[in-house]
Amino acid sequence: MGFDYSKKFMDSNAMDEYRSIDSKTTKKYGKLVKALEIANIEYKDRYYKLSHTKTMKEPPLTGRIFSGYVVVRNLGKENEYETWMPVHVFDELYEKV
Repeated sequence: MGFDYSKKFMDSNAMDEYRSIDSKTTKKYGKLVKALEIANIEYKDRYYKLSHTKTMKEPPLTGRIFSGYVVVRNLGKENEYETWMPVHVFDELYEKV
C-alpha cells in the first residue's frame, strides 16, 4: 500500500467534520471545523501550493516531522482560514461528528 500524496491537497469540503469540546475554542473559532490528519511537512506543501488562493496560517518551523491535522476554522465565515496543529492539541479540542 503506497502513500496517498494527493490527500494533503484535499478540498476542505471533502474533509471530516469535528466539533469543539472546549468552550473557549468554540467561542473563538466556532463549534464546527473541518479537519484532515496530515503531518506538518505535508501541511507545508499544502501551504505553498494553496496559500495564494486560501487564507492559511504559515506552517510551523521545525526540523522534525510530527503527526497532526490541517484544520479549517470559522467555517462559512468571511474570516475562514486553515491552520495546522499537532495531534495531541487537536485531540484536546475536538471530536469527530
